[in-house]
Amino acid sequence: MNTHLLIPFLTGQRRDGLGRVNDVSTHPWEIVTIPEFQEASITDANEKLDRMGHIYASLSNRVQQAIKMGEKPVCIAGDCFATLGVLAGLQKVGKQPDRILWLDAHGDFHTWATTQTKYLGGMPLAMLVGKLDRRKDCRNSVGAFIEKIGVAPYPEERIILSDARDLDPREKEALESSRILTCKIDDIHRYLSPNENIYLHFDTDVIDDSTDLPALKYHVGQGPSAKEISSLFKYLRQLELLAVSVSAWHEEEDADNKTAVACLNLLKELE
Repeated sequence: MNTHLLIPFLTGQRRDGLGRVNDVSTHPWEIVTIPEFQEASITDANEKLDRMGHIYASLSNRVQQAIKMGEKPVCIAGDCFATLGVLAGLQKVGKQPDRILWLDAHGDFHTWATTQTKYLGGMPLAMLVGKLDRRKDCRNSVGAFIEKIGVAPYPEERIILSDARDLDPREKEALESSRILTCKIDDIHRYLSPNENIYLHFDTDVIDDSTDLPALKYHVGQGPSAKEISSLFKYLRQLELLAVSVSAWHEEEDADNKTAVACLNLLKELE
């Protein structure tokens, strides 16, 4: 059985619209929230990191509970930082995955030293493997964020990053000098073994389909179609999946829930 968790936040900012998943899903999603965190817009990066620490520590607790009950946690969140909460939960119950398969149109491998935009959303994979450089003249808010969640760095060589095609130059250099395996969707099966367990992270913007999924956050061309993702998920269903996390679409641009329904239908292929 699956434990379905929904985290209505984007970098610590409230996104209650994600709750509409429960209007179109065939099963209920439990909303993991911090009631006092109501702001939909926060400008200070330190405040965002502090709030995310609380949010994803709560997610980590729910992941632990699900695993102890013999269930598979499946979560939808507003950003890729949910991976840190999911991984922390797995680690704390002795279920460190043999592999992490990360599907994303972007690398998410920036640090404060490489980013030009200072966008936190470009950093979660770097944080996952332990790249925690401080911002100049600022307290170590990234380190405090990681400590709050309680996640240990994950080995780079066990990560498969698929279809990351929108990379800044310094991010591309960082990935190429790392031990992370990068590939296209057609090659994923070459690097997975039926003897390994897997944690799957699915950033929905990996899909190149602005017609059937119009509310994807950051559409990037020349990527896999929804049909190709569906075929991949059917294949992954044969393997041991420990957990699944999803970085969601723009819920405020998905008034008809078309993108939500399409993404939920893809997740069904993993059941």
